[in-house]
Amino acid sequence: MEKFLGKYLGVCAFILVMIELLAWGAWTLYRYGGQHYYLRIEHSVGTRPLSEPVNYQIKGYVYRGRALSQSGQRKMVTFATNADNPGPFRLGQLVRVTVNRHYGVTQYHLIDRVPTGIMLNK
Repeated sequence: MEKFLGKYLGVCAFILVMIELLAWGAWTLYRYGGQHYYLRIEHSVGTRPLSEPVNYQIKGYVYRGRALSQSGQRKMVTFATNADNPGPFRLGQLVRVTVNRHYGVTQYHLIDRVPTGIMLNK
């Protein structure tokens, strides 16, 4: 039994670590992956309360608009800002949002310009 453990324990540990890493990667892709869309901010459709870790209340904003993907697909997108970047965003500012089919908008980033070939309405 000791020969077995000594010989195969490292291999078993390596296999378990690889399974754990693959499971973590699959979950991250399932939860946070998705299609990127580009949106020009036109106006805020509302606000919502956000709280900082020290019980400090700030105001977050909700935006909605028609976004365009790299392949030309249009989609109506609604996203709410979070405490890391609560907004408000300026009129005409560009945002890249990641839309996950299971969880909706999972990420948003302010950008300076859209990639070549994407024509957003002004």
